[in-house]
Amino acid sequence: MLNELKLIEAIFDYSTEGIIVCKNYSEIVMVNPSAAKIFHYTTDEMMGMEIETLIPKEKRDVHKQVRNNYAHQPVARPMGKNMVLYALRKDHTTFPVEISLSPFEINGNKYVVCFIIDITERLSTEEKLKEYTEILKRKNEEISYLNHALESKVKERTKELARVVYELSQSKNELSQALEKEKALNEIKSRFVSTASHEFRTPLGTILSSISLIQRYTKTEEQEKREKHIQRIKTAVVHLTEMLNDFLSLDKLEEGIIRYKPNVIIVPDALRQIIEEITPILKKGQHIVYKHLSDLTQCIVDAQILKNILFNLISNASKYSDEGKPIVIESNIAENNLIILVKDEGCGIPEEEQEFLFTRFFRANNVNNIQGTGLGLNIVKKYLELMNGKVKLKSKLNEGSTFTIYIPFYFNEKSKL
Repeated sequence: MLNELKLIEAIFDYSTEGIIVCKNYSEIVMVNPSAAKIFHYTTDEMMGMEIETLIPKEKRDVHKQVRNNYAHQPVARPMGKNMVLYALRKDHTTFPVEISLSPFEINGNKYVVCFIIDITERLSTEEKLKEYTEILKRKNEEISYLNHALESKVKERTKELARVVYELSQSKNELSQALEKEKALNEIKSRFVSTASHEFRTPLGTILSSISLIQRYTKTEEQEKREKHIQRIKTAVVHLTEMLNDFLSLDKLEEGIIRYKPNVIIVPDALRQIIEEITPILKKGQHIVYKHLSDLTQCIVDAQILKNILFNLISNASKYSDEGKPIVIESNIAENNLIILVKDEGCGIPEEEQEFLFTRFFRANNVNNIQGTGLGLNIVKKYLELMNGKVKLKSKLNEGSTFTIYIPFYFNEKSKL
Protein backbone atom coordinates (compact mmCIF):
# COMPACT_ATOMS: atom_id res chain seq x y z
CA MET A 1 0.00 0.00 0.00
CA LEU A 2 2.96 2.32 0.69
CA ASN A 3 4.17 1.93 -2.91
CA GLU A 4 0.76 2.92 -4.27
CA LEU A 5 0.61 5.94 -1.93
CA LYS A 6 4.08 6.96 -3.11
CA LEU A 7 2.87 6.79 -6.71
CA ILE A 8 -0.07 9.03 -5.82
CA GLU A 9 2.32 11.47 -4.13
CA ALA A 10 4.53 11.37 -7.25
CA ILE A 11 1.57 12.31 -9.47
CA PHE A 12 0.86 15.25 -7.13
CA ASP A 13 4.50 16.34 -6.83
CA TYR A 14 5.51 15.95 -10.47
CA SER A 15 2.37 17.24 -12.18
CA THR A 16 3.19 20.05 -14.61
CA GLU A 17 -0.02 21.84 -13.54
CA GLY A 18 -0.22 23.74 -10.29
CA ILE A 19 -2.37 21.92 -7.70
CA ILE A 20 -3.60 23.61 -4.49
CA VAL A 21 -5.90 21.99 -1.90
CA CYS A 22 -7.94 24.36 0.29
CA LYS A 23 -9.74 23.46 3.50
CA ASN A 24 -13.17 25.04 3.93
CA TYR A 25 -12.61 26.54 0.46
CA SER A 26 -10.18 29.16 1.79
CA GLU A 27 -7.18 27.88 3.82
CA ILE A 28 -4.36 26.37 1.73
CA VAL A 29 -3.40 22.97 3.21
CA MET A 30 -1.58 21.29 0.30
CA VAL A 31 0.59 22.76 -2.49
CA ASN A 32 2.52 20.92 -5.18
CA PRO A 33 5.91 22.21 -6.45
CA SER A 34 4.43 23.41 -9.75
CA ALA A 35 1.96 25.68 -7.94
CA ALA A 36 4.71 27.10 -5.72
CA LYS A 37 6.85 27.75 -8.82
CA ILE A 38 3.97 29.48 -10.65
CA PHE A 39 3.41 31.91 -7.73
CA HIS A 40 7.16 32.33 -6.87
CA TYR A 41 6.67 31.05 -3.31
CA THR A 42 8.06 28.03 -1.52
CA THR A 43 5.56 25.33 -0.60
CA ASP A 44 6.12 26.08 3.11
CA GLU A 45 5.32 29.76 2.56
CA MET A 46 1.99 28.90 0.94
CA MET A 47 0.84 26.45 3.64
CA GLY A 48 -1.88 28.04 5.80
CA MET A 49 -2.17 31.02 3.45
CA GLU A 50 -5.66 32.35 2.59
CA ILE A 51 -6.46 31.72 -1.08
CA GLU A 52 -7.25 35.43 -1.54
CA THR A 53 -3.53 36.17 -1.07
CA LEU A 54 -3.08 34.84 -4.61
CA ILE A 55 -5.79 37.17 -6.02
CA PRO A 56 -5.07 40.76 -7.19
CA LYS A 57 -6.11 43.17 -4.42
CA GLU A 58 -8.83 44.86 -6.47
CA LYS A 59 -10.53 41.46 -7.05
CA ARG A 60 -10.35 40.01 -3.53
CA ASP A 61 -13.69 41.24 -2.22
CA VAL A 62 -15.47 39.95 -5.30
CA HIS A 63 -13.60 36.65 -5.04
CA LYS A 64 -14.66 36.17 -1.40
CA GLN A 65 -18.28 36.65 -2.41
CA VAL A 66 -17.90 34.18 -5.30
CA ARG A 67 -16.15 31.71 -2.97
CA ASN A 68 -18.95 31.93 -0.40
CA ASN A 69 -21.54 31.29 -3.12
CA TYR A 70 -19.52 28.30 -4.37
CA ALA A 71 -19.37 26.85 -0.83
CA HIS A 72 -23.19 26.55 -0.83
CA GLN A 73 -23.26 24.62 -4.12
CA PRO A 74 -19.79 23.09 -4.67
CA VAL A 75 -19.43 21.26 -8.00
CA ALA A 76 -16.47 20.30 -10.24
CA ARG A 77 -16.21 23.04 -12.88
CA PRO A 78 -13.84 25.47 -14.64
CA MET A 79 -13.62 29.07 -13.38
CA GLY A 80 -14.01 32.16 -15.51
CA LYS A 81 -15.43 30.49 -18.61
CA ASN A 82 -15.17 32.78 -21.68
CA MET A 83 -13.05 35.32 -19.75
CA VAL A 84 -9.42 35.73 -18.67
CA LEU A 85 -8.64 35.35 -14.94
CA TYR A 86 -5.55 36.85 -13.31
CA ALA A 87 -3.52 35.71 -10.30
CA LEU A 88 -0.94 37.46 -8.09
CA ARG A 89 2.66 36.30 -7.59
CA LYS A 90 4.78 36.87 -4.49
CA ASP A 91 6.50 39.83 -6.21
CA HIS A 92 3.04 41.43 -6.75
CA THR A 93 3.06 40.89 -10.52
CA THR A 94 -0.12 39.54 -12.11
CA PHE A 95 -0.42 36.88 -14.80
CA PRO A 96 -3.29 35.14 -16.68
CA VAL A 97 -4.43 31.71 -15.46
CA GLU A 98 -6.86 28.92 -16.26
CA ILE A 99 -8.43 27.38 -13.15
CA SER A 100 -10.70 24.39 -12.54
CA LEU A 101 -12.18 23.27 -9.21
CA SER A 102 -13.03 19.83 -7.81
CA PRO A 103 -14.64 19.70 -4.31
CA PHE A 104 -14.52 16.73 -1.94
CA GLU A 105 -15.13 15.88 1.71
CA ILE A 106 -13.07 13.74 4.13
CA ASN A 107 -14.14 12.99 7.71
CA GLY A 108 -16.63 15.86 7.68
CA ASN A 109 -14.09 18.43 6.49
CA LYS A 110 -14.77 20.19 3.20
CA TYR A 111 -11.97 20.65 0.69
CA VAL A 112 -11.56 21.87 -2.86
CA VAL A 113 -8.76 20.99 -5.30
CA CYS A 114 -7.68 23.88 -7.54
CA PHE A 115 -5.91 23.02 -10.81
CA ILE A 116 -3.98 26.04 -12.10
CA ILE A 117 -2.37 26.59 -15.51
CA ASP A 118 -0.30 29.66 -16.42
CA ILE A 119 -1.66 30.63 -19.88
CA THR A 120 0.71 33.51 -20.56
CA GLU A 121 2.28 31.74 -23.55
CA ARG A 122 -1.10 30.69 -24.94
CA LEU A 123 -2.40 34.28 -24.87
CA SER A 124 0.83 35.42 -26.51
CA THR A 125 0.28 32.87 -29.30
CA GLU A 126 -3.30 34.06 -29.77
CA GLU A 127 -2.09 37.66 -29.95
CA LYS A 128 0.43 36.73 -32.63
CA LEU A 129 -2.33 35.01 -34.57
CA LYS A 130 -4.39 38.20 -34.44
CA GLU A 131 -1.41 40.21 -35.64
CA TYR A 132 -0.87 37.91 -38.61
CA THR A 133 -4.56 38.07 -39.43
CA GLU A 134 -4.40 41.86 -39.44
CA ILE A 135 -1.33 41.78 -41.68
CA LEU A 136 -3.15 39.46 -44.06
CA LYS A 137 -6.11 41.82 -44.11
CA ARG A 138 -3.91 44.78 -44.94
CA LYS A 139 -2.14 42.87 -47.71
CA ASN A 140 -5.47 41.94 -49.25
CA GLU A 141 -6.46 45.59 -49.23
CA GLU A 142 -3.16 46.47 -50.87
CA ILE A 143 -3.81 43.91 -53.62
CA SER A 144 -7.20 45.49 -54.27
CA TYR A 145 -5.68 48.95 -54.49
CA LEU A 146 -2.94 47.87 -56.88
CA ASN A 147 -5.47 46.16 -59.15
CA HIS A 148 -7.21 49.49 -59.64
CA ALA A 149 -4.28 51.95 -59.59
CA LEU A 150 -1.52 50.05 -61.34
CA GLU A 151 -3.06 48.06 -64.14
CA SER A 152 0.22 48.01 -66.06
CA LYS A 153 1.94 46.14 -63.25
CA VAL A 154 -0.93 43.94 -62.15
CA LYS A 155 0.64 40.63 -63.11
CA GLU A 156 4.05 41.36 -61.63
CA ARG A 157 2.81 42.84 -58.37
CA THR A 158 0.03 40.32 -57.95
CA LYS A 159 2.52 37.48 -58.26
CA GLU A 160 4.79 38.98 -55.58
CA LEU A 161 1.97 39.84 -53.21
CA ALA A 162 0.37 36.45 -53.73
CA ARG A 163 3.62 34.91 -52.52
CA VAL A 164 3.55 37.08 -49.42
CA VAL A 165 -0.11 36.23 -48.81
CA TYR A 166 0.65 32.55 -49.21
CA GLU A 167 3.50 32.72 -46.69
CA LEU A 168 1.35 34.65 -44.24
CA SER A 169 -1.49 32.18 -44.72
CA GLN A 170 0.93 29.32 -44.08
CA SER A 171 2.13 31.04 -40.92
CA LYS A 172 -1.45 31.57 -39.84
CA ASN A 173 -2.28 27.91 -40.46
CA GLU A 174 0.79 26.78 -38.54
CA LEU A 175 -0.07 29.04 -35.61
CA SER A 176 -3.70 27.90 -35.68
CA GLN A 177 -2.64 24.26 -35.67
CA ALA A 178 -0.18 24.89 -32.84
CA LEU A 179 -2.87 26.67 -30.84
CA GLU A 180 -5.41 23.89 -31.42
CA LYS A 181 -2.83 21.27 -30.47
CA GLU A 182 -2.01 23.14 -27.26
CA LYS A 183 -5.69 23.52 -26.40
CA ALA A 184 -6.28 19.81 -27.04
CA LEU A 185 -3.27 18.89 -24.90
CA ASN A 186 -4.44 21.14 -22.06
CA GLU A 187 -7.92 19.62 -22.28
CA ILE A 188 -6.47 16.09 -22.09
CA LYS A 189 -4.29 17.08 -19.14
CA SER A 190 -7.24 18.71 -17.36
CA ARG A 191 -9.42 15.63 -17.96
CA PHE A 192 -6.58 13.43 -16.74
CA VAL A 193 -6.14 15.41 -13.52
CA SER A 194 -9.91 15.67 -12.97
CA THR A 195 -10.41 11.94 -13.64
CA ALA A 196 -7.51 11.01 -11.38
CA SER A 197 -8.70 13.22 -8.51
CA HIS A 198 -12.27 11.94 -8.85
CA GLU A 199 -11.41 8.25 -9.16
CA PHE A 200 -8.74 8.29 -6.42
CA ARG A 201 -11.13 9.93 -3.95
CA THR A 202 -13.36 6.89 -3.36
CA PRO A 203 -10.66 4.22 -2.71
CA LEU A 204 -8.63 6.66 -0.61
CA GLY A 205 -11.72 7.42 1.45
CA THR A 206 -12.31 3.68 1.87
CA ILE A 207 -8.72 3.14 3.02
CA LEU A 208 -8.87 6.03 5.52
CA SER A 209 -12.22 4.98 7.00
CA SER A 210 -11.19 1.30 7.25
CA ILE A 211 -7.91 2.19 8.97
CA SER A 212 -9.82 4.34 11.46
CA LEU A 213 -12.25 1.50 12.20
CA ILE A 214 -9.47 -1.10 12.54
CA GLN A 215 -7.91 1.00 15.30
CA ARG A 216 -11.11 0.60 17.33
CA TYR A 217 -11.09 -3.22 17.17
CA THR A 218 -8.44 -4.08 19.76
CA LYS A 219 -9.97 -7.24 21.21
CA THR A 220 -9.05 -10.75 20.02
CA GLU A 221 -12.68 -11.67 19.34
CA GLU A 222 -12.97 -8.74 16.93
CA GLN A 223 -10.49 -10.28 14.46
CA GLU A 224 -13.28 -11.00 11.96
CA LYS A 225 -14.18 -7.32 11.86
CA ARG A 226 -10.51 -6.41 11.38
CA GLU A 227 -10.21 -8.92 8.52
CA LYS A 228 -13.27 -7.38 6.84
CA HIS A 229 -11.73 -3.91 6.81
CA ILE A 230 -8.30 -5.22 5.81
CA GLN A 231 -9.98 -6.83 2.77
CA ARG A 232 -11.64 -3.50 1.95
CA ILE A 233 -8.21 -1.83 2.05
CA LYS A 234 -6.73 -4.53 -0.22
CA THR A 235 -9.58 -4.10 -2.72
CA ALA A 236 -9.12 -0.31 -2.74
CA VAL A 237 -5.37 -0.67 -3.24
CA VAL A 238 -5.93 -3.07 -6.17
CA HIS A 239 -8.29 -0.51 -7.74
CA LEU A 240 -5.74 2.27 -7.26
CA THR A 241 -3.04 0.07 -8.79
CA GLU A 242 -5.21 -0.64 -11.84
CA MET A 243 -5.85 3.07 -12.38
CA LEU A 244 -2.18 3.97 -11.97
CA ASN A 245 -1.20 1.22 -14.41
CA ASP A 246 -3.69 2.65 -16.93
CA PHE A 247 -2.33 6.19 -16.56
CA LEU A 248 1.31 5.05 -16.74
CA SER A 249 0.67 2.75 -19.72
CA LEU A 250 -1.09 5.54 -21.63
CA ASP A 251 1.76 7.96 -20.88
CA LYS A 252 4.40 5.47 -22.09
CA LEU A 253 2.42 4.68 -25.24
CA GLU A 254 1.95 8.39 -26.04
CA GLU A 255 5.70 9.06 -25.60
CA GLY A 256 6.70 6.02 -27.69
CA ILE A 257 8.60 4.48 -24.77
CA ILE A 258 6.95 1.07 -25.22
CA ARG A 259 8.49 -0.96 -28.05
CA TYR A 260 7.25 -4.20 -29.62
CA LYS A 261 9.66 -6.96 -28.52
CA PRO A 262 8.38 -10.31 -29.85
CA ASN A 263 9.66 -13.57 -28.43
CA VAL A 264 8.68 -17.25 -28.57
CA ILE A 265 5.81 -18.22 -26.27
CA ILE A 266 3.78 -21.38 -25.74
CA VAL A 267 0.30 -19.91 -25.96
CA PRO A 268 -1.61 -22.28 -23.58
CA ASP A 269 1.12 -22.01 -20.92
CA ALA A 270 1.32 -18.20 -21.21
CA LEU A 271 -2.46 -17.77 -20.95
CA ARG A 272 -2.78 -20.16 -18.00
CA GLN A 273 -0.12 -18.19 -16.16
CA ILE A 274 -1.95 -14.90 -16.88
CA ILE A 275 -5.23 -16.44 -15.69
CA GLU A 276 -3.55 -17.68 -12.50
CA GLU A 277 -2.22 -14.18 -11.76
CA ILE A 278 -5.53 -12.39 -12.34
CA THR A 279 -7.85 -14.92 -10.65
CA PRO A 280 -7.34 -13.48 -7.10
CA ILE A 281 -8.88 -10.14 -8.11
CA LEU A 282 -12.07 -11.65 -9.61
CA LYS A 283 -15.37 -11.11 -7.83
CA LYS A 284 -16.72 -13.74 -5.47
CA GLY A 285 -17.77 -16.89 -7.32
CA GLN A 286 -16.44 -15.75 -10.69
CA HIS A 287 -14.24 -18.27 -12.52
CA ILE A 288 -12.43 -18.45 -15.84
CA VAL A 289 -13.07 -21.23 -18.37
CA TYR A 290 -10.12 -21.53 -20.77
CA LYS A 291 -9.68 -23.57 -23.98
CA HIS A 292 -6.96 -23.65 -26.63
CA LEU A 293 -8.57 -24.60 -29.97
CA SER A 294 -5.53 -25.22 -32.20
CA ASP A 295 -2.98 -28.05 -32.55
CA LEU A 296 -0.34 -25.33 -32.94
CA THR A 297 0.87 -23.95 -29.61
CA GLN A 298 3.90 -21.75 -30.31
CA CYS A 299 4.12 -18.30 -31.82
CA ILE A 300 6.31 -15.21 -31.61
CA VAL A 301 4.66 -12.19 -29.94
CA ASP A 302 5.48 -9.69 -27.21
CA ALA A 303 4.52 -11.60 -24.05
CA GLN A 304 4.40 -8.53 -21.79
CA ILE A 305 2.16 -6.52 -24.14
CA LEU A 306 -0.09 -9.59 -24.56
CA LYS A 307 -0.33 -9.85 -20.76
CA ASN A 308 -1.23 -6.15 -20.45
CA ILE A 309 -3.97 -6.52 -23.08
CA LEU A 310 -5.51 -9.60 -21.44
CA PHE A 311 -5.33 -8.10 -17.94
CA ASN A 312 -7.39 -5.15 -19.20
CA LEU A 313 -9.96 -7.32 -21.00
CA ILE A 314 -10.31 -9.89 -18.18
CA SER A 315 -10.52 -7.28 -15.41
CA ASN A 316 -13.24 -5.47 -17.44
CA ALA A 317 -15.13 -8.76 -17.87
CA SER A 318 -14.99 -9.25 -14.09
CA LYS A 319 -15.81 -5.63 -13.22
CA TYR A 320 -18.93 -5.46 -15.40
CA SER A 321 -20.25 -8.93 -14.50
CA ASP A 322 -22.08 -10.06 -11.37
CA GLU A 323 -20.65 -12.39 -8.74
CA GLY A 324 -20.70 -16.07 -9.69
CA LYS A 325 -20.65 -15.42 -13.46
CA PRO A 326 -18.13 -17.31 -15.64
CA ILE A 327 -15.59 -15.67 -17.95
CA VAL A 328 -14.75 -17.65 -21.11
CA ILE A 329 -11.33 -17.37 -22.75
CA GLU A 330 -10.44 -19.16 -25.98
CA SER A 331 -7.12 -19.06 -27.89
CA ASN A 332 -6.51 -20.17 -31.44
CA ILE A 333 -3.74 -20.08 -34.03
CA ALA A 334 -5.08 -19.70 -37.57
CA GLU A 335 -4.32 -17.84 -40.80
CA ASN A 336 -1.05 -16.40 -39.43
CA ASN A 337 -2.85 -14.84 -36.47
CA LEU A 338 -2.95 -15.45 -32.75
CA ILE A 339 -6.66 -15.14 -31.95
CA ILE A 340 -7.88 -14.73 -28.37
CA LEU A 341 -11.52 -14.38 -27.32
CA VAL A 342 -12.68 -13.00 -23.93
CA LYS A 343 -16.40 -13.44 -23.27
CA ASP A 344 -18.48 -12.39 -20.25
CA GLU A 345 -22.12 -12.51 -19.17
CA GLY A 346 -22.15 -8.96 -17.85
CA CYS A 347 -24.23 -5.84 -18.41
CA GLY A 348 -23.26 -5.46 -22.07
CA ILE A 349 -22.81 -2.23 -24.04
CA PRO A 350 -25.62 -0.21 -25.66
CA GLU A 351 -25.44 -0.62 -29.44
CA GLU A 352 -25.46 3.12 -30.13
CA GLU A 353 -22.39 3.61 -27.91
CA GLN A 354 -20.23 0.73 -29.16
CA GLU A 355 -18.49 2.80 -31.86
CA PHE A 356 -17.08 5.12 -29.15
CA LEU A 357 -15.95 2.37 -26.78
CA PHE A 358 -12.24 2.56 -27.64
CA THR A 359 -12.12 6.35 -27.34
CA ARG A 360 -10.00 7.78 -24.52
CA PHE A 361 -11.98 8.55 -21.32
CA PHE A 362 -15.24 7.19 -22.83
CA ARG A 363 -17.55 5.20 -20.54
CA ALA A 364 -20.94 3.79 -21.50
CA ASN A 365 -23.98 5.35 -19.80
CA ASN A 366 -25.02 2.05 -18.19
CA VAL A 367 -21.78 1.70 -16.15
CA ASN A 368 -21.40 5.18 -14.66
CA ASN A 369 -22.03 3.71 -11.20
CA ILE A 370 -19.00 1.38 -11.57
CA GLN A 371 -15.53 2.80 -10.90
CA GLY A 372 -13.25 3.19 -13.91
CA THR A 373 -11.06 5.65 -15.83
CA GLY A 374 -12.34 5.04 -19.38
CA LEU A 375 -8.75 4.36 -20.48
CA GLY A 376 -8.47 0.54 -20.48
CA LEU A 377 -9.92 -0.23 -23.91
CA ASN A 378 -8.16 2.75 -25.48
CA ILE A 379 -4.89 1.31 -24.16
CA VAL A 380 -5.82 -2.15 -25.52
CA LYS A 381 -6.37 -0.62 -28.97
CA LYS A 382 -3.03 1.23 -28.86
CA TYR A 383 -1.19 -1.94 -27.79
CA LEU A 384 -2.74 -3.85 -30.69
CA GLU A 385 -1.86 -1.09 -33.16
CA LEU A 386 1.73 -1.39 -31.91
CA MET A 387 1.64 -5.08 -32.97
CA ASN A 388 -0.34 -4.45 -36.20
CA GLY A 389 -3.25 -6.25 -34.53
CA LYS A 390 -6.93 -5.46 -34.21
CA VAL A 391 -9.91 -6.05 -31.91
CA LYS A 392 -13.54 -6.88 -32.64
CA LEU A 393 -16.52 -6.48 -30.32
CA LYS A 394 -19.87 -8.21 -30.06
CA SER A 395 -22.16 -7.09 -27.27
CA LYS A 396 -25.81 -7.15 -26.32
CA LEU A 397 -27.31 -5.14 -23.49
CA ASN A 398 -27.82 -7.18 -20.29
CA GLU A 399 -26.45 -10.33 -21.95
CA GLY A 400 -22.69 -9.72 -22.07
CA SER A 401 -19.80 -8.82 -24.33
CA THR A 402 -17.22 -10.69 -26.42
CA PHE A 403 -13.88 -9.12 -27.32
CA THR A 404 -11.77 -10.92 -29.93
CA ILE A 405 -8.18 -9.82 -30.61
CA TYR A 406 -6.12 -10.72 -33.68
CA ILE A 407 -2.32 -10.50 -33.56
CA PRO A 408 -0.12 -11.33 -36.61
CA PHE A 409 2.56 -13.89 -35.57
CA TYR A 410 5.24 -16.38 -36.52
CA PHE A 411 4.76 -20.00 -35.51
CA ASN A 412 6.45 -23.39 -35.39
CA GLU A 413 4.42 -25.87 -37.45
CA LYS A 414 5.92 -28.84 -35.57
CA SER A 415 4.52 -27.63 -32.24
CA LYS A 416 1.47 -29.63 -31.19
CA LEU A 417 -0.68 -29.93 -28.10
